[in-house]
Amino acid sequence: MTSFINTPQPDHHHGADRMEALMDAVQQVPRDVSGKRGAALLLGSALAAAVIAVAYEVMDSADESHLLMIWMGLWIALFSALAFFATTLRAAGQQVKCSLDGWSRRIAEARADQRLWAIARQDSRVMADLQSAMSRSEAVEDVVAPAMAAEPAAKLNAFMAQPHTRYHI
Repeated sequence: MTSFINTPQPDHHHGADRMEALMDAVQQVPRDVSGKRGAALLLGSALAAAVIAVAYEVMDSADESHLLMIWMGLWIALFSALAFFATTLRAAGQQVKCSLDGWSRRIAEARADQRLWAIARQDSRVMADLQSAMSRSEAVEDVVAPAMAAEPAAKLNAFMAQPHTRYHI
C-alpha cells in the first residue's frame, strides 16, 4: 500500500521577514532623526562614541578581573551624563539647525540676487525697474530717517504715512 506524507511548508521565510522589518526600520531613521530629538540623539551618540573610545584605552591597560566593574562604571557614567545634558544637547542641536537654516537662506538669497542681476544686465527693462525701485527705497529712507529722531508716536505716524511698496520680480 502506498502512503503519502505531506509536510507543511511555510509560505514565507522568517529570515526574509526579519530582513524586511530591518529595512523598514532603516528607512524610518531619516524621518525619526529630523527635529529636536533627532539632533539631540545624534549629539548624544557622538558623545557616547567619544566616551567609549576613551574607555577602550583605559580598559586596554586594566586587568581582566576589573573589566566588568569598569564597563559597569562606564555605562552608569554615560547614562548619567546623557540624562544630565539632555536639555543642553537638545538646545545645542536646535541652535545648530537654526544657524544652518539661516546660512542656507542667505546663500539662496545671494544666488537669487545674482540671477536677477544677470537678467537685468541683459534686459534694459528689468534694469530700469530695478533702478526705479532703488530710487524709491532711497526716497523713503530720506523721509523716514529724520522722523526716526523724533518721539516714538511721531516716528510711527511718519512711517505709516509713507507708501510701503516692495519690488518683486
